[in-house]
Amino acid sequence: MEILIPILTLGFLGACFGVGLAIASKRFAVQIDSRLERIHGLLPGSNCGSCGGAGCFGFAEGLLSGKFSPDACRVANEQTKEQIAKILGKSLEKRVKKIAALYCNGGKKIKDRFIYKGIEDCVSANLVLGGQKECVWGCLGFGTCEKVCPFGALKMSEDGLPVVDPKKCKACNKCVIACPKKLFALVPVSGKVYPVRDYDVANKMVGVSNGVYVACSSHDSGKETKAVCSVGCIACKLCEKACKFDAIHVIDNLAIIDYNKCTSCGECVKVCPMKTIRIRE
Repeated sequence: MEILIPILTLGFLGACFGVGLAIASKRFAVQIDSRLERIHGLLPGSNCGSCGGAGCFGFAEGLLSGKFSPDACRVANEQTKEQIAKILGKSLEKRVKKIAALYCNGGKKIKDRFIYKGIEDCVSANLVLGGQKECVWGCLGFGTCEKVCPFGALKMSEDGLPVVDPKKCKACNKCVIACPKKLFALVPVSGKVYPVRDYDVANKMVGVSNGVYVACSSHDSGKETKAVCSVGCIACKLCEKACKFDAIHVIDNLAIIDYNKCTSCGECVKVCPMKTIRIRE
């Protein structure tokens, strides 16, 4: 009898707690949108964060709240984005695919002005007098962009420059943010005219098309540039004179192309003595 009373008491308390938890679970249950799991299942699962969300799940939540649009995911293909838009009951706005592009062609062609023995990282090296390169505008060559790319789309070449694999690049923007010299930009891969960089001179937008582009970011004088880099823009203005469409001008010691006028005829490429102006393959 002494053992029976505690057993009954514990049994009664257990039953009460069970009923209480059952009622609480229904009353205080958090209603989850059924679309959340469906959308999350469609996402690539890379959790790269390039969309601005906390991984793919955070992005899915942002889609439902209206914070993000399906296009914000840089990794998902168009078919997946269309499926997500259909679940949300929205129409998908078509956008041109972009890839990362590097505005420098110096690399190992540029000598070092001092021996750098610090952390092999572009951001760290840039803190020491703007980096070890004689051209303070150029790529430092430590491959920080390669390390931050979550898709393996960047590889350092023997020339000491990052090379973009257009098939792997998802335009996640991580290399653009990581480069301390701001040498990367996201460039559309189709069409003719694409303003991708703001250049606050005469309120013109400059960028790069599938054709002609300037592989340099230096604003030093021609004499200074030529002294440190064999492929940098020396502001000779031969490109200006060769262009029949008034589409290229040297501004602040750097050739700038106005893609609203550029026809990618290639005349500036032919006359450039430093081979700085090139045609993108």
